[in-house]
Amino acid sequence: MTGGTIYSSSGFLKVREEELPQGAAARYLIARDAHGAPTAGLEAYSFRTPPHLLYTPADLLAGLISEERHAHLAERPLAIGAGWSEFRGHLPGRDGVTAQERIDAVRALTSQALDFAADAGAGVLAYYYLPREEALEVAEAHAGDGAVLLYHDVETVLPVGRWQDLDEYLAWLPYGRRRRARCEIRDFGRSGRTIREVSLPDVVKEIAPLNSALMRKHGHEYGVEQATAVYERQGRHLGECSTLLLDEDAGRPIGFALRYRQRDMLYGRVAGFDYSVPNVADYFNLVFYHPIASGIGQTVRAIHLGLGTFQAKLARGAQPNPLYSVFVGVDAPLEADAEKVRERNRTEATAFGDEHGRFVVGGLNTDDWLL
Repeated sequence: MTGGTIYSSSGFLKVREEELPQGAAARYLIARDAHGAPTAGLEAYSFRTPPHLLYTPADLLAGLISEERHAHLAERPLAIGAGWSEFRGHLPGRDGVTAQERIDAVRALTSQALDFAADAGAGVLAYYYLPREEALEVAEAHAGDGAVLLYHDVETVLPVGRWQDLDEYLAWLPYGRRRRARCEIRDFGRSGRTIREVSLPDVVKEIAPLNSALMRKHGHEYGVEQATAVYERQGRHLGECSTLLLDEDAGRPIGFALRYRQRDMLYGRVAGFDYSVPNVADYFNLVFYHPIASGIGQTVRAIHLGLGTFQAKLARGAQPNPLYSVFVGVDAPLEADAEKVRERNRTEATAFGDEHGRFVVGGLNTDDWLL
């Protein structure tokens, strides 16, 4: 499958179905070749109001379109293509199709998505958090609709397939970071804490308080009951592909990192910790050092670590992958100022490089991110 991730799997599709807010609707679109065989797919959703603060198109389009159009979008329902809620868009397709078949499939799917958005009364159709190649495909398919293509955010990916063991990984790190990593590994080992791998459905009650504590630490109202409901749902639909690392102190759970596996990729989903106990680099040992030391690089090509906390992740070897979003006016083109769009993309990509580029092992040139 091309363009597919764990977030485009049937398990996460079912999770999103159960998480849809009141008044929202879903449509599952499939493109087929001349013989009727599926070539690509696309999820499309409509919402009365944005489902999350990071899925608010009017915010991203501010300053790029007229004030009147901006106000109009903020008052209308919106449609989202290529998935929502996991900060990673996708247009999964069948392996082996020709380039023209892929183009035709994306054109058919985006046309259907635009019709769906119009039926929902949406003011804008948004495709969020797409990798570069898929963002360009979608923008090209919507070229006649005045698509706006924006650099949006960055996901970090740990290329564990580079290293067969911890020694190879440590040798790859720059000297100063190698010393820090060795100290973090040593301190965790001396603490007597242990890490074991379990399946999500087996430990929902144990991890819910830890995840709730993490969310509250970052200012979110997120109780234990809510966390329990979220991970019971994911356990039902995704338990078989879950792999959770549980950090324990004398048998007591004090931290965890939840990942999902799809083929040769791991997708880090969430973590949580007991902040009443001393921190001995538990997060870094769970997410980086333990997996590498276990030899996971022999079967896994990369671990996707999601958005945010860039300095900590990049300094320990994660690599940045830019993500883009595409916006299309439903009832009329958005008529964004093309020069302002180019300047926005350049300014924000450059800002990421200026702030975080020095932490990227091997360096970073964000000129490669420009479209």
